[in-house]
Amino acid sequence: MMLRRIRSGSLRILNFVLVAAVAVLVVDVLLGVVSRYLWGKQVQWSEELATVLLVWVSFLGIAAAFEARAHLGLDFLAGKFAPGAKRRAALFGHVMSIAFTIAGFLIGGGELVRRAMVNLNILPALQVSDVVLYLPLPVSGVFILIYEISNFAEDWRRPAAAWQEETEVSR
Repeated sequence: MMLRRIRSGSLRILNFVLVAAVAVLVVDVLLGVVSRYLWGKQVQWSEELATVLLVWVSFLGIAAAFEARAHLGLDFLAGKFAPGAKRRAALFGHVMSIAFTIAGFLIGGGELVRRAMVNLNILPALQVSDVVLYLPLPVSGVFILIYEISNFAEDWRRPAAAWQEETEVSR
């Protein structure tokens, strides 16, 4: 119950941030194109802002894909397994995704953010810390972790008959 509330609340936040970031990205790119044609010179900061927003949208989009269970997987191969093996493969996939998220996104991304904060590099056009380029890793990692733990719990509690029905449909 608590996990569902966390998942639901985090999804609302994620969707709001994604929609806002994409909207700002569209306006920013349009501004860059229009300024290039009207004034012969692109607004100085628009390309850098587009890069930062694209990084954020990409990593948060990965998290949204995990929530929707639309991430890349070996569903075709797993669909040919017997129900018990299919369940074990799904649970193993969740465990591996959780491990990778912790290692790559949370620990690795967190270390990148820490190093960026120590180095104090500034993006020249935006005049902000380059932490904004690395922060999407641990932020999206938190979302992915919420969704993968929730997906694992759902698949763990899923009745054997549901795995059997899925196997019959995929054959």
